[in-house]
Amino acid sequence: MTGVAWAVLSAYARTLPAGPERRKVSGCLRAGAPSKMGRNLARVVIAHSGLTHRGKLTAKGQHAARVFLALHGLPLPGPL
Repeated sequence: MTGVAWAVLSAYARTLPAGPERRKVSGCLRAGAPSKMGRNLARVVIAHSGLTHRGKLTAKGQHAARVFLALHGLPLPGPL
C-alpha cells in the first residue's frame, strides 16, 4: 500500500463507527502501514493535495478513499 493510500484510508477509518467495517479497514491499514516517516510524509502530501482539510476527508479525499477501498478489496460503503 502506498503512503498516500494509507493516509487516505486512515482518515476514512476515523469516520467509521465501531464495527466490522472499521475493523476490516483498520486491519488492512496495519498490514500495509509505511514507516513512521512515510506516514507523516503521506499525511502532509494528502493535506497539500486537497484530500484532507484539518484532518478530515474532503470530497476529493472521499473519492480517493473509494478508489483505494476497491483496489484493496475492501467493501465499498454507501455514500461517504
